[in-house]
Amino acid sequence: MVLTEATGVLCVLVGAYALARPLSIRNYPTAEQWESDADNAKQEQRAYAAMTAFFAILGGIALIVLGLLGFGP
Repeated sequence: MVLTEATGVLCVLVGAYALARPLSIRNYPTAEQWESDADNAKQEQRAYAAMTAFFAILGGIALIVLGLLGFGP
């Protein structure tokens, strides 16, 4: 059961990192977008990072709850 909660905590940490540093995670806009319109690419990168962070945190919280309820390995 501890493995489920630990995995959940790692997911929450990954999501928090993506929210704190959206430009440091995987690049979503292409190189052409960065060269042609850097401001728009930066805004798009922040939006995708926020969506990724939201689902990582949501999944992490779900894993923690499932682990606390006794479901999991």
